[in-house]
Amino acid sequence: MPEHTVSQGECLTSIAAQYGFAVKTLWNLPENANLKLIRKDPNVLFPGDVVFVPEVRLSEVSCSADQRHTFVKKGEPTKLRIRLLDDQRPRANVSYRLQIDGVWVNGTTDGSGYLEQPLSPSAQKGLLLVGEEATQDVHDLDFGYLDPIDQDSGVARRLHNLGYETGDSPSEAIRGFQRDHGLDPKGQIDDLTRQKLIEVFGQ
Repeated sequence: MPEHTVSQGECLTSIAAQYGFAVKTLWNLPENANLKLIRKDPNVLFPGDVVFVPEVRLSEVSCSADQRHTFVKKGEPTKLRIRLLDDQRPRANVSYRLQIDGVWVNGTTDGSGYLEQPLSPSAQKGLLLVGEEATQDVHDLDFGYLDPIDQDSGVARRLHNLGYETGDSPSEAIRGFQRDHGLDPKGQIDDLTRQKLIEVFGQ
């Protein structure tokens, strides 16, 4: 049975592209039902997760030999979507420069502080420069490295990305997040805090 063991930095988008499948095809296979139940989001997997990958089946197309034919490969657009905040307020209409695997693009966030950019399934590294040069914020981006929300490392990374410094112990960061969002500031992760993190940050 063909299986792919997930490594750090991989997600289902990159795995599907590697084997020549659509993401939905792999995600909806009965053999991957348990993984789908556990992880919820195909692009937030954990190292050691196992993805079933079937054998590629060849398809035959009948066509005349004396004409030119065009074949189009079906693809799934992959997008990078980031929301920029300043003390929980959207950084709306702010200019930015984004480098993905060595290619630069310029843009402006929308009215809610979001930026969107097409992303290759194989992309791994990015660099985001926000604002004018004199006061520019610099963000290193690692695509596919966000661990699931049910892992301590996933909680810590989401808190860090929201501006809560975790350091050696995440309890203060958790307490700060809980306090800011009307939760019991006990400094320990629980289901309510995880749900609020998903609401604020995303999966």
